[in-house]
Amino acid sequence: MSGAPAAPLVLAFQLWDAAGWAAQAVFTWRMVHQWVRSEQAGRSVLPPAFWAWSLLGSALDLVYLFHRRDPVFASGALVSACIFGRNWWMARRPAPAPRPGGRPVVWPILSGLVLFAAVTVEAVGPDHGLVRFDRGLVWLVIGFVGTVGWTARFVVQWWASERSGVSHLPAAFFHVGLVSAVLLTVYAVSQVDWVKMFAFGTTVVPYARNLVLMRRAAARDAAAAAAAAGAGAAAGADVAGPAATPAVGRGA
Repeated sequence: MSGAPAAPLVLAFQLWDAAGWAAQAVFTWRMVHQWVRSEQAGRSVLPPAFWAWSLLGSALDLVYLFHRRDPVFASGALVSACIFGRNWWMARRPAPAPRPGGRPVVWPILSGLVLFAAVTVEAVGPDHGLVRFDRGLVWLVIGFVGTVGWTARFVVQWWASERSGVSHLPAAFFHVGLVSAVLLTVYAVSQVDWVKMFAFGTTVVPYARNLVLMRRAAARDAAAAAAAAGAGAAAGADVAGPAATPAVGRGA
């Protein structure tokens, strides 16, 4: 009797696991695509397709996570998906003038938090609902700290984009992401979640490379600004020199 349910369990694991791997393939591709475009431009850039791939990956990821009933990764996925939707909408429109004093729209984060709250309430009961919290307190703390940071990187990105009116990835996005990826990799190892181990373990390279490109671009911009300032000062001196000469001649 104990061996009877083994086949359907294996089949279900393969099916849901495929959804998780597909989600990570989409997420990996979006970063590779962004990385390649950045290398081509010589600076960190954000193609509009980044957000479309993000939404597709989120849908696949939530299917996988609700099957595993993982509250840590599901909470981050719900909030991130709402932010992805907002960025996708912003990227579709022509870039407006910057809004340094504008107030960012807060509904993406609130929507994600409300969704996770609903999932958490639904989890109360004998069958634990869509997620379950019996993962061990220490691992839950590590996981939630990591997922707060992982989600916060998009909160930082969304906030900066709302203020500028243009969807982009600031340097803080990659700094926060690197630290959070380490914590989530540790949590994934504790849960023997090979999909998430691969997902967060391979995040370091494109994130670190984007930071290198940002530093190089900032150095080039600073050098160009210094050169322009020097050229302007030299031009000003050339204009002032000939004007001063006749005055000296008249005085003699």
